[in-house]
Amino acid sequence: MKENVIKKIQNSEKRMNENLKKLNIEVKILDFHYNDGIMLIIKEQQIIKVFILRGVASGQVDILENEKIIENGIFIDDLEIWIYNLYHPIKYLYEFVGGSLSGKILTREEINKIATGITENMEEQREKGVITHRKELDNQPIVKEYLGPMFEKIDYGEIYLRYETQEVYDAISK
Repeated sequence: MKENVIKKIQNSEKRMNENLKKLNIEVKILDFHYNDGIMLIIKEQQIIKVFILRGVASGQVDILENEKIIENGIFIDDLEIWIYNLYHPIKYLYEFVGGSLSGKILTREEINKIATGITENMEEQREKGVITHRKELDNQPIVKEYLGPMFEKIDYGEIYLRYETQEVYDAISK
């Protein structure tokens, strides 16, 4: 990886801090070693959280706490949202593409009414270092005639998961 992802995060540190000011927190990014860094969360001039950032791909980092990966491959553009979500409850929203539910976005309560099962919780495998699906996909509803859930995006206080029909998946995958 040629680009230094940590330097890119440092370049957006001022903007992140302006946006996070309403939470009364500040973020400080330290470039530890090429594509390895430290993220400090500061409140009232006290360090309240320390995370290790490890560049894993162009524009993506793993976030480690106590030597464990707690976020895998998060896009650096989503880092501010991730910090915001540390201090706010997260609501899952379920977006459908194709089929009779196409264009609908359901809440957890709504999707539970049509779910036929739930996805496996892979937390133990992730702790052992086994590559699995994203943690946001653990214990999520399975819906008949749809593939998914698939991670769509993270937003302030919200995580979007996507379900799509086989036909949509095939068209997108071409």
